[in-house]
Amino acid sequence: MVLEVADIDKPSFFVPSPEVYAKAAVEQIGIGSQCSPFWAHSLQWFLAGLLPENLLDTWRLSVGLRRRGLS
Repeated sequence: MVLEVADIDKPSFFVPSPEVYAKAAVEQIGIGSQCSPFWAHSLQWFLAGLLPENLLDTWRLSVGLRRRGLS
């Protein structure tokens, strides 16, 4: 199995360093079935929840196609 890992040069507001994310993820173990360990991701999740589902589906499809180079 081949795994693609994102090549991130430096952390940003929505992209934590691997160490910061790993620490936050470990702290969330056992809390619930769904969690967003990094606080900025929790903010994104909350804001996305305010949007209509069909709009989110369209956005997810667009992002997925772009990542695969199909658009």
